Amino acid sequence: MEIKHSESTELKKIIKMNKSINDKNSLEIVSEKSLNDSINDHSKTPENDKETYLQNRGVTKIERVRLYVSENRRGKVLAYAFGFSILSLLSTLEIATSIISAVCKPILGKFSDVTSRPLTYAFVLMLYAIGFTVVASSSTISAYVIGSVFIAVGSSGLDFLNSVIVGDLTPLKWRGFANGVLSTPYIFTVWFSGLIVQGILDHNWRWGYGMFAIIMPVVLVPAILILVYLESSAKKSFKRSSKKKVQTLKVSTKSTKIKNIYQAILEVDAFGLILLGFGWSLLLLPFSLVNYAKDGWRNPSMIAMMVVGGVILIIYALYELYLAPYPSCPRRILFNKTFMMAIIIDFFYYFAGYIQSLYQTSYTYIIKDWSYRNWSYFSNIMTVSLCFFGLFAGVIQRITHRYKYLQIIGLAIKIVGYGILIRSGVGTTNTVALAFSEVLIGMGGSFSVVGSSVSAQASVPHEDLATVTSMLSLWTQIGGAIGSAIAAPIYSKKVSKYLREFMPSNVTDATITSLYSNTNLIRKYPMDSDIRKAAVKAYSKSMFYLYAPSIGISFIPLIAAFFQTNYFLGDQQNAFEEEIKEKKKDYSNEQELI
Repeated sequence: MEIKHSESTELKKIIKMNKSINDKNSLEIVSEKSLNDSINDHSKTPENDKETYLQNRGVTKIERVRLYVSENRRGKVLAYAFGFSILSLLSTLEIATSIISAVCKPILGKFSDVTSRPLTYAFVLMLYAIGFTVVASSSTISAYVIGSVFIAVGSSGLDFLNSVIVGDLTPLKWRGFANGVLSTPYIFTVWFSGLIVQGILDHNWRWGYGMFAIIMPVVLVPAILILVYLESSAKKSFKRSSKKKVQTLKVSTKSTKIKNIYQAILEVDAFGLILLGFGWSLLLLPFSLVNYAKDGWRNPSMIAMMVVGGVILIIYALYELYLAPYPSCPRRILFNKTFMMAIIIDFFYYFAGYIQSLYQTSYTYIIKDWSYRNWSYFSNIMTVSLCFFGLFAGVIQRITHRYKYLQIIGLAIKIVGYGILIRSGVGTTNTVALAFSEVLIGMGGSFSVVGSSVSAQASVPHEDLATVTSMLSLWTQIGGAIGSAIAAPIYSKKVSKYLREFMPSNVTDATITSLYSNTNLIRKYPMDSDIRKAAVKAYSKSMFYLYAPSIGISFIPLIAAFFQTNYFLGDQQNAFEEEIKEKKKDYSNEQELI
């Protein structure tokens, strides 16, 4: 995936950089008058219309589909059918928060570019089904872990590809709304998912995993076939048009499978992403392990893990800047102000969010005597708020054709939601305050997340859409992982300290350790008992040390949002190419006047 330039010297540099790419399924040479009529340079104007640029085949295929759908009624019907097929399965997708699922997204994004979107869908669906099958039939912990890894990659891959397809096929003015629609099933399923879980647990827990290995292929395969058909129809349609010609890059007969595999590994930046995954894993794991390690932070293993993790991340940065033939985040994207602001906003949004939310449900489980059903309802308030207001944010973007100020408002609302949780050095125990804060945090978060997604995709040509979508997801998940890693030791240390401080003197240290290790034991005590009162006080005091930093960190994305670009959201697929078209048009007008 290379930046598009009009000058022949720059084109030669790009071709030289890509001279080792021989696979006909990887790149195409596309005429400037071709599928998307893209403009080939940000600042300079082309001097003839026969210039060409390199574009990945997967991107070319999906552009054909987008144009075919916009011009063909049957194509529209099938595309909508594909969308609704996705909607029916989204409620089953898990939120992937592990480093593995974060790192796999850039790889999947590049894979979908150099092959095709439906082929990538089929691949991640296979991983998803294999994962659930392995877990459902597992008899050892090793098999369960392996299956869980497959599930994480497959689940996050499906979720990621849904976002990419929405970006491929929708104009900017509908982009936010379409992303919001993808989340609407959660609004309804969260209220009865508990009943399904209970029914499965009463019979055989393995069916809780096994059913997804059956349901997902049944639901998604028709959607994949629809997209394959759209690609085929679009290709035939463009072949019949004399104005839209595509020349495939010739394949060298000397290329071998081994060379092609090696080239593919280079293109997806597998080595760099492995370094990234290992680096963050080693850097963050000590935060969750420190309480179980002898001597805590003075344990040599803790120190070694953090040092090695930091060194690996430094090596990753140097490799990406100077050695990687195909960096996971190319410099043209790295120096894209709009995209970098989106990363800063979402990184710190998730960073603060996970510090606040990681133990929120455990906290309410202790301080409230709610039934399991009501506790489950409370736990789902933020999910419903995020999904509902995400759709609302899309409607506002459609009406106003802008996103920046809505994002600023959302980030401010989120800070207010955090503020409601604090009462004079302790976390609130008021039911109304707890519920209202969840609504506000969800509302503000949805306004922000939808804005970041739309702005990032709008700021790059279609060629880079999958890359920016995957990189935005990668760094937001890393932000969440860091937040979780920081919250864990704070919560553990404070809760154990305040339980000892507030518990009656006749309660032994062993009993306190048992209460901390198993919150169900605390729930057995009535709310008016001394032990339950002490536990409520201890947990409320501890949560203050998670709520307070969340508020402080949340000002960082709010400030960054003021520096965000406020693109006009119109009928274009992205704002980048539209700006170049306008520059070219202005240049042409000036030439005519001369």
